[in-house]
Amino acid sequence: MKEEEGTVVKVHMRWVFGASLIAASLALAGAGVAVATGSTGSVVAEVIGAGSMTHGAGFSATPGTNTVVADFTVGPNSSTGWHTHPGKTLVTVKSGTFTVYHAQDCEPRVYGPGDAFVELPSTVHVGRNETGTDVELGVVFFGVPIGGSPRIDQPQPKDCEIT
Repeated sequence: MKEEEGTVVKVHMRWVFGASLIAASLALAGAGVAVATGSTGSVVAEVIGAGSMTHGAGFSATPGTNTVVADFTVGPNSSTGWHTHPGKTLVTVKSGTFTVYHAQDCEPRVYGPGDAFVELPSTVHVGRNETGTDVELGVVFFGVPIGGSPRIDQPQPKDCEIT
């Protein structure tokens, strides 16, 4: 009788599991499944930049600040001037070759189409187009004070002659 009781318990457990699975499936089917909907009317999107990085960088939007998205064209042999940003800044290179120098080491960091990089708020830097063709950038500025600028001008570093 012991073996029969164990078999009855196993059969009962399988029945309970199966019935629960069927009930859950019916409940989900009755609740409906959300289906994505397409756009209506006139909706146009333009990708202003796309790029990838070799490592991750955490981002967050701080309450009480703006997130600013901008499209930049840097003309041939032009410079942004030395500056910082109030929050993290994500830059994607859409076209051309963009060279960034940091005041800390004055070494060139060269980015091309499809590259992305992050500037931290404490990093004094200058961006340059050192070529004869335009550079197009897509830039997202995080942590910009409401009513403030995403750029903070900085003086020329003593140990770097790049302008």
